[in-house]
Amino acid sequence: MTEDKAREEKVERLKCISLFDPIRHDEKAMLGIASLFRAISFPKGHTVITEGDEGDEIYVIKSGTVSVEKRTAQGEAYTVVELSAPMNIFFGEIALLDSEKRSATVVCVTDCTFYILGRDQFLAYGNENPAAALAVTRQLSRILCNRLRKANADIITLFDALVEEVEQAGGMSEDGSASA
Repeated sequence: MTEDKAREEKVERLKCISLFDPIRHDEKAMLGIASLFRAISFPKGHTVITEGDEGDEIYVIKSGTVSVEKRTAQGEAYTVVELSAPMNIFFGEIALLDSEKRSATVVCVTDCTFYILGRDQFLAYGNENPAAALAVTRQLSRILCNRLRKANADIITLFDALVEEVEQAGGMSEDGSASA
């Protein structure tokens, strides 16, 4: 594949990603941001991100499927979701904003290719292209706010279900345990 064709393919892929909606129609901005991403491939079974590790990269799935996994308090792994290229999805995006530890493990379910962008490259891009980087950062903030609102709603749903289960079990005893 020629370099021009590869660049064009990368730009078209990134235009499908919701994070870049605000700059999708700005060819200069899209070319600029696309030039920062590098492609990397991993085989089926490869761990892309490990929960608890520090990270500084966002991943856009070019091809393949990954499994996002978390650990229970007892250390048992469970799959939260599987993500695939046709979903026009990305992960690891919080790493563009901070250097905290990764919140989940991501494993390749199939052979995968990703476009990867590091925090330092994104910050440098922002210094050179503040309007475009601000638009992407605002979009990232909207995405994270929506996820937080959903998580809050999920917590309320779980709490309500727990309260209902405790009430059906006969309430709580004086020591705080469910009555039988």
